[in-house]
Amino acid sequence: MSSCQVMVVGAGPTGMLLAAELARRNVGVRLLEKRDRPAEHSRALGIVPRTMEMFEQLGLIDELLTHGHRVHGIRIYGKERRLLVDLDLRNLPTRYPFMLLLPQTRTEAILRHLLEELEVKIEWGTELTTFQPEKSGICAELTQADRPQEAFCGYLAGCDGAHSTVRKGAGLEFKGQAYQQNWLLADVSLEPRLDPKFMHLFTCPTGPIIFFPLPENVWRIVAMRPGTVQDAGQATLEEIAAMLERNQLGHLRPHRPLWVAGFAIQHRRTKPLRQGRVFLCGDAAHIHSPAGGQGMNTGLGDAFNLGWKLAAAVKGSGTEALLDTYEKERLPVIEGVLELTDRMTRMMTATAGPAVWIREWVMPFAAKLGMGKRMGERLSQLQVGYPHSPAVLPDARRKPPMIPVGSRIPSMALKNQLTGREATLPDLLSRGRLVLLLFPDGTMRTGELRRITARAGPVDWHWVLRAGQSPEEIREGDGAWTDPEGGVRAALGNPDHASWALLRPDGILMARGESCETGLLAEFLNRLFGGSEEGSEASGP
Repeated sequence: MSSCQVMVVGAGPTGMLLAAELARRNVGVRLLEKRDRPAEHSRALGIVPRTMEMFEQLGLIDELLTHGHRVHGIRIYGKERRLLVDLDLRNLPTRYPFMLLLPQTRTEAILRHLLEELEVKIEWGTELTTFQPEKSGICAELTQADRPQEAFCGYLAGCDGAHSTVRKGAGLEFKGQAYQQNWLLADVSLEPRLDPKFMHLFTCPTGPIIFFPLPENVWRIVAMRPGTVQDAGQATLEEIAAMLERNQLGHLRPHRPLWVAGFAIQHRRTKPLRQGRVFLCGDAAHIHSPAGGQGMNTGLGDAFNLGWKLAAAVKGSGTEALLDTYEKERLPVIEGVLELTDRMTRMMTATAGPAVWIREWVMPFAAKLGMGKRMGERLSQLQVGYPHSPAVLPDARRKPPMIPVGSRIPSMALKNQLTGREATLPDLLSRGRLVLLLFPDGTMRTGELRRITARAGPVDWHWVLRAGQSPEEIREGDGAWTDPEGGVRAALGNPDHASWALLRPDGILMARGESCETGLLAEFLNRLFGGSEEGSEASGP
């Protein structure tokens, strides 16, 4: 019987990212996929700014940007093609203030290349059939080339989509329902083209028609068509052209189709996300309307949240309390996404009644009063944080401009004190470890901090210094950075006293305190990491 530390079922974007997060932390992982080859067509397109920041930590952002198409936002049109909302993302507080449109097949190819570098092989044509949890792990029965085999794993992660074998095997419900609508999509050339710097949504008598600009002058058209979910099936280019003609969009002529298909949409989720040694991520745990481009991004967020925690548990430092925080953190995010996409879908698909009046007359005024800006921030997922999580240490004394504990780390600039190299805070997280930032003020003794943080495993230490300041207790492996304008210290530390900030591997502010405040931190880390103080004290660039 073969064995591994973690078995990931499903080699879509979520499963591949989770496998990569585990493998780069030296966890033995198997990645199973019942298909015999990669998908040929792409349903998911949009990559939001927060996901781009995650890919930056993995060193994949340049390849993503090279192949993707950047759009500034989305324009929504009402009756007689009147512009209702111009949702612009260019002022978002990130290095990536745009939506990147990239076929899912290309995103998967980029992740497959990362897995090759990490020496993780996708086991194509291998299907999980049943599994049985035991005290020390999970016994699984697999089928490969019609031949059964047995395997054992410490943990099992279901990233195997809406029809998840893992979810069904765990006996978990998938509560929700299908939208009673019938949709089609087509990847085509379009003449004349719309402005390719934006996505375009036209509300029409038959339902919305949406245009997404893709690389290589391809446009994806997604449209609601007459009929119910039971009628969803194949579509033709002629049907799309006729639909455009009926809805005063006949001047847009689609041709050279690459892919035309019909589909239906649902909104469902499961609860819990964890059952003992079994975890669910991505579409195996939640599916919803494609409105806002949240689906793949939310699944990737699941994997990024779970990966470092599961690796810590495998390595022996992470506790059950740490693993429990996966569900406690991600369920509110998932529920928020389902609520948001459902509300957007119902508003945009309405063809009669009060919703149409609200969309045509109230929504434009609300957008001008700030709703558009808030909607852009929410769709970007930059606001996703975990302020009430047991995996962050509350800080009651925070005051602006200090960011709240549990929030995403902003992309603020630092300069290496030895080399002059510029970097940002997310750059410090590229090794996938906890990061401790030190903000000295005069003499700052770190012995107790080093002893306490060692229980969490390898921690990268970085001194953040004022101009002309030098650290007194720097050790080999510590990083030393200049914060000339004091912005990093103001946001994460205490401008007036020696202080520290602990950053999670997934880019979340985990804890902060003054140099003398170590008691609460010790209790906090002991609960999440078990109290072992045998880990590496410090390791930096």
